Amino acid sequence: MAKEINSSITRRDFVKGTLLGSGSMLLNMPAPIFAESANQTIHPWNGYAGVGDYARSNGNTESTRSAAHLIRDHKIDEILEGAIDTGESYDLVIIGGGFAGLSAAHTFRKEAKQEQTCLLLENHHLPGGEAKRNEFIVDGHKISGPQGSNLTVVPFVKGDWYDKLFDELEIPRDPTFQKLEGHKGEIRLSPTNYLPMLGIAEQAASAGYFFDKETFDLEESYWDIDSSQNGYANTAFSDAEKSDLEHLRMGTGVNKAGDDWPQWLDSITYREYLEDVLNIQPRVIKVLDTTLSTTSGMGSDAISARYAMMSALPGFDKGFGDKSLYRVPADDKEVAGIFAFPGGNDGIYRLLLKKVLPQAIAGNSSFENIHDSPYQFEKFDNAQSPMRIRLGSTAVRVAHDGEPGEAKSVSIYYQKNGKVYRVKATAVVSAIGGWVNKHIIQDLPAEYSKDFGKLIYGSNMIINVALRNWRPMAKLGISACHFFNDTGIGGYCNIKRPMVFGDNPPPLNPDKPIVLTFYVGFPKPGLPAKEQAAAIRWELLSKSYADIETAVRKQLANMFGPLGFDDEKDIAGIIVNRWGHSYVAPVPGMFHGNDGKLALQQIIDQPFGRIAFGHSEHNGLQEWFGAVEHGERAARQIMKYL
Repeated sequence: MAKEINSSITRRDFVKGTLLGSGSMLLNMPAPIFAESANQTIHPWNGYAGVGDYARSNGNTESTRSAAHLIRDHKIDEILEGAIDTGESYDLVIIGGGFAGLSAAHTFRKEAKQEQTCLLLENHHLPGGEAKRNEFIVDGHKISGPQGSNLTVVPFVKGDWYDKLFDELEIPRDPTFQKLEGHKGEIRLSPTNYLPMLGIAEQAASAGYFFDKETFDLEESYWDIDSSQNGYANTAFSDAEKSDLEHLRMGTGVNKAGDDWPQWLDSITYREYLEDVLNIQPRVIKVLDTTLSTTSGMGSDAISARYAMMSALPGFDKGFGDKSLYRVPADDKEVAGIFAFPGGNDGIYRLLLKKVLPQAIAGNSSFENIHDSPYQFEKFDNAQSPMRIRLGSTAVRVAHDGEPGEAKSVSIYYQKNGKVYRVKATAVVSAIGGWVNKHIIQDLPAEYSKDFGKLIYGSNMIINVALRNWRPMAKLGISACHFFNDTGIGGYCNIKRPMVFGDNPPPLNPDKPIVLTFYVGFPKPGLPAKEQAAAIRWELLSKSYADIETAVRKQLANMFGPLGFDDEKDIAGIIVNRWGHSYVAPVPGMFHGNDGKLALQQIIDQPFGRIAFGHSEHNGLQEWFGAVEHGERAARQIMKYL
């Protein structure tokens, strides 16, 4: 029996059981990290943030949330009167330091004149948007997991834009991964956290399905291993549900529109496709909702079937003209060319940052050095540099200085450390989401306001758990877990195969530390899309860190307690990353439009006066390379004014 978990977790208990852990963990920490961790205040909402540079920012922190809510609640006018004019004037100001903003900065660096200047404003205390990592040091081993953005697909078309981007940034194409030690049996480990989700290349990992007695009305809870590879024969699903799951796994789709299938799929929700076209059982749809809500931020009754096909959800392999970039044949267990860096796409982001602001990262330009060297924050905002990055700075108002069609400059107001400042620019790239643009860009034409207003955003959460060992999973022979009880922490977690480079490769041994990553969505079926998004965001934001930590501990104890798991001894740290606007939710009509109307992107891809917009949301399917593409496009559009 799993032991009872005390839901009241005090500051003392947290430091004793989670943050500090065993003496060996502390003794193996470098002194600066030890000092930072030992003295770190555990925020009741942010929670523990890990060690190293990335402890500055884990997901949407309370401070960034508060600044964003000033904008949402129309309270900016109250604080603008005391705005401090810095006297600064730049050729280009970029708002947003994720991939799109940094890509715009990269384009500026390559094409601007030597004397021209650029300022990038980033609201978090660490750049990267969702492409950041969480870091732990456990028993002398440095291990990490993704905060959000987390998948790399190697180019397969020689010489195209994407292939050239890999060459320019020198992104490794064939990295080495750690070999399993300390275990005699076979355990398949995916090179990503994403691929083993239900229906998405699950053959890449040894997956365990946990059927708890309460949810399935069983005498005892039990595990079934590699269910998808065994036709779901031993699962607790009904015969009809097993048949549907196998049907979906084999990829049999139904195309009722011929060559017009993209428009047809974009005119219906994924739920309508599953229910009305494929006749899938309700509980199977609920299981798929758990996956879809982590990849789109919302459930199947809100999301376009076209998006579900593009993002590799099951049911589309046959009868459609093109396939998802992420679709992997069911017999391909190697999944070559798709992998993740240790902390997700932050590995790629750092390569791009080194191109834009070389002094931002210490050391030389080798991948190993760029990936692991510390940030040099004192050099981000250097007055002597033509390229500057100002962290912890939330843009709150952007306005042309005069009529947009005639103005020669733009004023940008931003909040930093509780004060509002003003700078000027010849032109602006707004590389942030439409939910902010519609509030801070002044005098937007009606068509822009209307289209930004149509965008709906989902929310999700990534939880990284540092384990001192993963013996219970090894005993089962698994690296990925599916569970079906409603705990508020999703239905999936896994450990991935660590990448090997540099001087301190992470271990892959059941007796040594590793990061277990949970992907968590909050589907709210039955509500209209906008109301659903609001309810999801409320659930995400209303949970305290203690609520989430307790749920994680209970779930792991329930699944692995009978196998010897002890949460107090075996968990070294839990980091929660909340993303309140993690994805633009691709509702029907996002990609092709309905009733002859233009797709949203055809408006917001165009500049407004001296302001251009570029963000991964413009593609509907949000990926790091889409962000790079639109950041570059926006910079090129606006540089004619420089």
